[in-house]
Amino acid sequence: MTLLKGKVIVVTGASSGVGAAAARKLFECGARVIPVGRSIGRTEKIAKELGVKPYTADFTNLNSVRSLANQLLNDFSRIDVLANNAGGIPTESGLTVDGNEPIFQVNTLSPFLLTLMLTPHLEGNGRIVNTSSRSHKGASLNKGDWQRTNGLRSHAIYARSKLITGMLFREYHRRYSIEFADFHPGIISSDFGRYMGFYANILKTVFSPFLATPEKGAETLVYLAETNTKLSGDYYVRKQKTQGNRMLDDPTLSAWLWEECTQMIGKYLINT
Repeated sequence: MTLLKGKVIVVTGASSGVGAAAARKLFECGARVIPVGRSIGRTEKIAKELGVKPYTADFTNLNSVRSLANQLLNDFSRIDVLANNAGGIPTESGLTVDGNEPIFQVNTLSPFLLTLMLTPHLEGNGRIVNTSSRSHKGASLNKGDWQRTNGLRSHAIYARSKLITGMLFREYHRRYSIEFADFHPGIISSDFGRYMGFYANILKTVFSPFLATPEKGAETLVYLAETNTKLSGDYYVRKQKTQGNRMLDDPTLSAWLWEECTQMIGKYLINT
């Protein structure tokens, strides 16, 4: 994997789980890995392993994401790979400080804002790899209720946010011609059941023999970062292209979502 030697790779959600495993493997392959995490302590720990400066951001706060992007723009002249791995189901209840549903903001708006701000450093030979979820295949949306949360469990909102993110980034790929792919890492032992409340620890214990390790889950991320194959907006599982939700390939709805979401983050893009 000498193809990664010297490449600047930003990995969000790098302080634990798949992100940490991917950061270590990419570093072993010779890349200059820039870890981004929410926890200052955990991010400092992985950054020390990699011999680099840690970067932190709270994806429930768009000003924090904007600050992160500006730091990265100032500290680096280029970014070869942006791995949008951060995500999940926040424990916070209610709306974020920006007035958004927190699951949607963490999994969709924050990586979208970060990517748009970092685009000048990605243009040319950069590529983007997003950690998706198999759950997006069961999600659906329409213009009338695409942000509805009443009656939906956290996992359904999460699945929809991953679908919207996949549609937005395919539209991004069409507009900017920057290489892009997303992937499902598998059901990982580090975060399995995180949205199931009281039963999470029991489920982890019962199903742990059948869950993938973070290292296994990171394999496809590393593959997509280093492959010679051009990334053209496909969805991967176990390093193989596979069929995602068919709505991913709806350019009309994706373009509409682009306009809606850029309006939601627009003020953070001014004078970046």
